[in-house]
Amino acid sequence: MSSSKTPVTQSGPLVVASVLCSVMAGNAAMAQQSAATKPDSDADALQEVLVTANKRSENVQQVAASVSVQSGELLLDRHQEQLTDYANNVPGLNVGNLGKAGLASVNLRGIASVSNSASVGAYVDEVPLGSSSRFGNGANQITDVLPYDLERLEVLRGPQGTLYGAGAMGGLIKYVLKSADTHEFSARLGGDVGNIDGAGSASWSVRGAVNVPLVKDVLGLRISVYDKSLPGYIDNVAANAPNSKDANRQVQRGGRVAMLWQPTEAVSVKLGALVSFNDSADGGTVSYTGFTPVTTTDGSSIGVVSAPLGDLTQSHAFPQALRVNMGLYTATINWNTGPFEVVSATSWSNQRTLTTVDQTTAIRGIPILPPGTLLGGNTGIRLEKVTQELRLVSPQGQGLEWMVGGFYTDEKVALYGPLNAYTPTYQLFISPLLASDDKATFKEYAFFGNTTWTVSDTFDVSAGLRYAKNKQTFNSNPSGPLGGPPTIAPESNEGVTTWSLAGRYHVSPDVLFYGRIATGYRAGGRNTAALASTVVPPAVDSDTLTSYEVGLKSQFLDRRALLNVTAFFIDWKDIQLNSTVNGSTILTNGGKAESKGIELTGAFSPSEGWNLGLNAAYTDSQLKSTNAGAFFLTGYQLPGVPKLSFSVTADYDWTVMGDWEAHIGGALRQVDKVWLTGVQLAGRAAPAVEAPSYTLVNLNASLAHGRFTYKAFANNLTNKRAIQGGLELINLGNQPQQGDFWIAQPRSIGVGVDVKF
Repeated sequence: MSSSKTPVTQSGPLVVASVLCSVMAGNAAMAQQSAATKPDSDADALQEVLVTANKRSENVQQVAASVSVQSGELLLDRHQEQLTDYANNVPGLNVGNLGKAGLASVNLRGIASVSNSASVGAYVDEVPLGSSSRFGNGANQITDVLPYDLERLEVLRGPQGTLYGAGAMGGLIKYVLKSADTHEFSARLGGDVGNIDGAGSASWSVRGAVNVPLVKDVLGLRISVYDKSLPGYIDNVAANAPNSKDANRQVQRGGRVAMLWQPTEAVSVKLGALVSFNDSADGGTVSYTGFTPVTTTDGSSIGVVSAPLGDLTQSHAFPQALRVNMGLYTATINWNTGPFEVVSATSWSNQRTLTTVDQTTAIRGIPILPPGTLLGGNTGIRLEKVTQELRLVSPQGQGLEWMVGGFYTDEKVALYGPLNAYTPTYQLFISPLLASDDKATFKEYAFFGNTTWTVSDTFDVSAGLRYAKNKQTFNSNPSGPLGGPPTIAPESNEGVTTWSLAGRYHVSPDVLFYGRIATGYRAGGRNTAALASTVVPPAVDSDTLTSYEVGLKSQFLDRRALLNVTAFFIDWKDIQLNSTVNGSTILTNGGKAESKGIELTGAFSPSEGWNLGLNAAYTDSQLKSTNAGAFFLTGYQLPGVPKLSFSVTADYDWTVMGDWEAHIGGALRQVDKVWLTGVQLAGRAAPAVEAPSYTLVNLNASLAHGRFTYKAFANNLTNKRAIQGGLELINLGNQPQQGDFWIAQPRSIGVGVDVKF
C-alpha cells in the first residue's frame, strides 16, 4: 500500500529488543501447565493451573477435553485488551475483527457462523453473556472484558451442550473474574499512554481496583473501574462527510462491583454488577475501489480487490458509529450440605446497541432516486435477558461423581431504526425511507446431568445428557415507502437433546490420553420475511453437530516441558444459512459441513526465568452439501477459518539488582489466508474475497520494584496492514461498488505503570 501518512519511527533499544524477541519462540503464557503443583525447590517447573471448565475446580491437565487458559495478569502485561488480542495464543480460536471494540465474529474449530446466531457461547463466571437467539446479533457481538479485573480466560474447544446449552456447539469462552476477598485489604492503580501509527493524538487508559474486607473473614467488597481512549488513525475521504479526520476514535469505560458474603464455612454468596460503555465514532476500516471478478466453473461469486483509496483511508458518506451500553447483574449461592453442594446462579442483563449505517452504495448506479442521493440511518438492538441455573454437585474424589441441574432463560429483543434519504449536501428529503420496529422473545427450559465413574486408579469414564425446549415469537411493524406489511408470526417450539461421552487413561501422573464424543446445537427460530410458505420456511430448525476427538496431555523433563495434542472430526448438520428471497434476508437449514484438524500446545522452561511456548492449529472446514434454496457453495473453506495458524512466544524474567525484577517477552502470530464471507452463487450476494495471510509481532517488557511496576509494549511491531475482516459492497443490482476491510490496529507503542497498595 502507498502511504499517505508519515509513519512513526522507532529506534534504539526497542528495535534491538524486538529483533531478539521475534527470534525467541514461545511463551508458557499458556496457563495450561502442569499436572501437579511443582515443588518449591524446582524453580523451572511449569505451574499448575485450575479451571472450572466442567463447573467444578480441576487441574487443566486432568480435564478430558481441549481447554486453553490465559491469566488476566499475563494479558495485562502484554497490553492485550480485547478478544481479538486474546485469540493470538489460543489454538483453534479465530476472531474476525469487525473494526470496533465489542464487535467481532468468533469461531472455534472451524464452526463458523454464517447466520446471525452465535456458534460459540460466552460466560462470565457462572452466567451466560449475550443473545441466545438469532435476533440479538450474537454472531457478531461479544463483550470485551478488559484484563484488569480478569482472573483468567478459559477457552473450551468442541461442543459444550450438556453443561452450557444452546449456542456453545463450537465451544465456549469463559471470563473468570477476580473474586472479592474477605481477608485482606488491597488496592491497585495503573495507566498507560501510547502512540498508534497514523493517529493524530495519543492513546491512553487509566484503571483502578480496591478490595475491602468489610467484616473480616465474613464480608468482602471489590470495586474496579477503567477508562480507555483510542485515537482515530483512519481518515474518511467521502465528499462533505462529517468526522473525516482520524474518523475511528473509540472510548471504552466501565466498572465492576463484587461482594462476597461467607456467613459460615459451608455457605457463600457472591453478588456482582458489571457495566461497560463503548463508543466508536467509526470503524477501523480501509476502503478499496477496484474489483476484478474471478472466472470459476461452479458459478461462484469471487473477486479480487485492488486500488486502495490510500493508506489508512476509507470512504463512507455516513460514519459507521457504534455505541454499546451493557449491564450484567449476578447472584451466585454455594451451599455445601455435606452429601452434595447446591449452586444457584442468577443473572439479569441488558444491552443497548446503536449502529449508524451507510447504505449509499446500495443505490450507486441504480436510478431509483436522484443522482448523488445519500442513504443513512441507525439500527438499534435492545436486549434484556434473565437466566437461572440450579445444580447439585457431588463431592470430588469419590468413585462416582455426579451433577444434576436445571436451567431457564427468558430473553426479549427489540430491533428498531430508520433509513433516510439525503441530498449530496446532507439535506434530508425522505424520512423515513424505511423504518423497522421488530420484537422477538426467546424462552428456554433445560435439564441436565453429568457423571464420572472411576473404574480404576488409571481409568475413568464420563457421560452427560441435556434436554432443552425453547419457545420463540417474532413480530414486525415496518413503515416508510419501502416498508412491507406487518408480520405477527406464530410461536415456534423446539426440543433438543444433547449428550457427551468421554474416557481418560493415565499412563502416569504426568501423561493422560483421552477420547471424547459430544453433541451440540444452536437454536432455530422464526423467519423475518412475510412471504409465502412455499418460498420461505416459516421457521428453521436447530442445527446440530457431533464432535469426535482424541487427545494427549503430557508433561516431562521434571515438569519443565508440556505437550498437548488433539485431533478432532466434527459432523455438522442442518446448518443455518442466510439466503435472500425477493430482497429479504431469510434463514434456511442448508445442508451439512465437516471440520477436521489437529491442535497443539507446547510449553518449555529450559532454565530458571525462561518460558517458551508454541500454539498451533490446522483446520479443514468445508460445506459438504446444501439444500436447493441456499446460495452457498460446497468445497470452500468456511469463512473466518484459516487452515493453518500458529504463535510462538517467549518470556524471560530475571533479577536486575537487589529487589529490582525485570521481564521481557515477545510473540509472533502467523495466520493463513481466509475467506472473509462464505462463497455464494454469482448474482445472489456480494462477491467473496479471500484475505491474504499475515504475520504479527508483539513485544512487552517490565521493571518492578516494590509496589511499582513500569511497563513498555510494542504491538504489531512491523506495522502490518493485516486484513482481519470485511466484505465487498454491492448495489441493488448485485454489482460490486467498494471493498471495506477491517485491519489489525497499526503499530502501537507505549509505556505504563501499575502501583499496588
